[in-house]
Amino acid sequence: MLTNILLAAVLTPSAAALPPAVLSRPEASFPLAEKLLGDSVDPLSTLVAGDEDLKDSLNSVPTAELLERGLRERSEKARLAAVQSAAFPRNVSAVPHLAGVMLRIDQPAELRAAAALALGRVGDRVAVPALSEALKDPAPEVRFAAALSLGKLPADGVETRLERVLRYDPSWQTRYAAAIALGRTHKAFAAAGLEDALGNDPDWQVRQQAARSLQELGTVHAAAALQEALNDPDPSVRAAAGIGLAAIGAPEQKLAVANAVDGEPDPTVRALLASASRRGRAD
Repeated sequence: MLTNILLAAVLTPSAAALPPAVLSRPEASFPLAEKLLGDSVDPLSTLVAGDEDLKDSLNSVPTAELLERGLRERSEKARLAAVQSAAFPRNVSAVPHLAGVMLRIDQPAELRAAAALALGRVGDRVAVPALSEALKDPAPEVRFAAALSLGKLPADGVETRLERVLRYDPSWQTRYAAAIALGRTHKAFAAAGLEDALGNDPDWQVRQQAARSLQELGTVHAAAALQEALNDPDPSVRAAAGIGLAAIGAPEQKLAVANAVDGEPDPTVRALLASASRRGRAD
């Protein structure tokens, strides 16, 4: 089940996959942009154990002993529940146990991925070495979860590890997760890997997310890379690049978005670029 959730989080539709009712609209608003571009779904934001109002209560956090006991259960479902119950911010005592589960290749991939996500929810930099090791896991869903979680941790060297994943991981889902995570670091020097992915990654899903993450970073170099991506062969990447460029670009770069409208062959992307251009001029 967790595998399906992880994959659903990155399966964003391209313009070609949109229903005719959406494609036929003459004007595009930002809600339409969301339908084209989707949302960078982060499983960490939805991984909640127990009652929402009680999740930060000391009484709601299981002790390390209870977690350890739960991880010894024979039932995989019970072990998964134990992992998820430990996914609380600052629950540092759970880190060694979660890391131990995540790094045991004899454990089911779903359980290892859940442990990686839980470490991201805990949010302590002490988990960085274990999550970095999990980037080598043979299961792409585990690497996906580890990359997302690393982007949550404020530690030196995280960006370098994520850039390596973005350049070399064989799974587009994992590279996609690395692109999300790099954008959320808000570190300007993370732009280099994203720029390379935007220009060279073979999968449109990764290039699209690289464009969106570059918009989050908002650097001069990011804007230049987004301008180049206005010529990407995939319509969803061109849309993401245009929206990002209109939001963060210099006046001459925003003009490039306006100029791209007339030459855009896809009607949905053309409407999106026109809408983004109007908003960019109003800022």
